[in-house]
Amino acid sequence: MTLQQHLRRAAEDSLHSFPEELRPDIYVISLRISHGEFSTVHELWDYPYDPYMAIGYNTESNVRQNLERSSEDPLEVRWSYAYMLLEEAGPAGHHPADPEGTALYLEEVKRLGLWYEPGGDAEDEQDEQDERLCAHFDDLCIDAARHLHSTGLVQKVLGREVPIVLFDMFRIIEPDATQAANPPHLVPPDYLALQQG
Repeated sequence: MTLQQHLRRAAEDSLHSFPEELRPDIYVISLRISHGEFSTVHELWDYPYDPYMAIGYNTESNVRQNLERSSEDPLEVRWSYAYMLLEEAGPAGHHPADPEGTALYLEEVKRLGLWYEPGGDAEDEQDEQDERLCAHFDDLCIDAARHLHSTGLVQKVLGREVPIVLFDMFRIIEPDATQAANPPHLVPPDYLALQQG
């Protein structure tokens, strides 16, 4: 199995794990990307060695409840990860909870020549390598989201198409990653308005 196949399968499993009673109320699937949060190689939180994805969702009911309690912009409440339900499926990728993903990730980045040892290169070269490591995993996550759409699994599980919104808590990847991950007709104009505003 390749890392791409592993992440696609994890994305499928995540969708199937959504509670059946909430599925009619789900209006967005969230795909959170994290880089280095659990790094055993380096102490920095944004170190790119340990990337993983976690897939969740948000519901119309949660938006209504948050709007009742908050004076925030309704678009912020609807599309910001901070207001979404934190009911994510397990992490997939280089994470202690995913040993298979960890092994596949390390094998792949070493084979592609993306791996490097901290402190071995000039700092600007490390920054470039960090960017390549992050971009590599971002592309795999975008691919996993596209896979959920192209196989019809979103439609099958939820009974309709909904957008998959990609987030990273430490890097700004939206709206570009979200636009890349979804068919154009599924990217909500109000989401784009918030991100580009």
